[in-house]
Amino acid sequence: MNKSDLLTTVSYLEFVNNVDNLVFELLYSSKDGYTGLLSKNAVMSAKDYFERFNHEAEKLKKNIDFDCADKIIDEKRNNLIKQMKKHYDTQILRWADEVYQNVLESCFLQAAVFKDDKNMCDKIYAKILSCISWICNVHNYSDDKMSRMISLNINKFNDALNTQDKDYIPKVPSQKTNPAFYLELRNLILTDKDKFLSVDFNSLDEKLNSEDIQQFNRIKRDIQTSKVNSIKDDILLINSAIDVLKIKKDEDKYNFIKLIRNDFSNFNDEKLDEEGKIEIIKRRMQLFKNSLNNDAVSDYFKSKITS
Repeated sequence: MNKSDLLTTVSYLEFVNNVDNLVFELLYSSKDGYTGLLSKNAVMSAKDYFERFNHEAEKLKKNIDFDCADKIIDEKRNNLIKQMKKHYDTQILRWADEVYQNVLESCFLQAAVFKDDKNMCDKIYAKILSCISWICNVHNYSDDKMSRMISLNINKFNDALNTQDKDYIPKVPSQKTNPAFYLELRNLILTDKDKFLSVDFNSLDEKLNSEDIQQFNRIKRDIQTSKVNSIKDDILLINSAIDVLKIKKDEDKYNFIKLIRNDFSNFNDEKLDEEGKIEIIKRRMQLFKNSLNNDAVSDYFKSKITS
């Protein structure tokens, strides 16, 4: 292959790869990937992601001179749309379910507050029936299921009439990850990959924060590729450090894992080999010992300063 043909081929493959990377970044970035967005946020942000793709793809196209560039971009855009649509369709239903549940909780609270006002209670009762009918149409539920939902929620309505309003004040969902649950899911990557792949992480926002949901979604994608061995090796490496440190509490294990993941992420633009990861972990182990004791100074940094 002559140098001219080689230049053309390399430039072409680089362009295709850059557009592929753009699609993956928009979908799966640990920072703001679309598949990590939930509910209303995912639905309302979809247009922004299309616009970001168009803008960035045009910037990439300026650096090349291929007749087929537009065709390639159109193909990759369609791939992006296809993947986004899957997530969009699940999240718009999730948003609908959240609105439905919030409306019902509001109705039960109002019933408790206005239980002595028959006219108001009749309106609340009608609103509950209307809301159930709406969500059943959204999901195309059967008449039997709608009847069961009506019976269940009318019972809740009647219960609300006999309780105090404070019992129905909506509770703010936790934004913290349950460490034990996180570790259980993480362990599945090593012990039962198929079970891990079957988990719908986006539905676990009561036990996982959004960052951890994004992380598990990214791992779910990557362990179906050649990255699977590297992912498992990293987990074993971090687990070994936890064992050496003799960390017992799930919360401490979780915090240590997150610190290591943050350390690794700072080297995204560099190729980290095994030795490099081990050096990072050794450093973090020294720092973590001090954090467990709530020390105001670090033996690790003191040794560096005085050496």
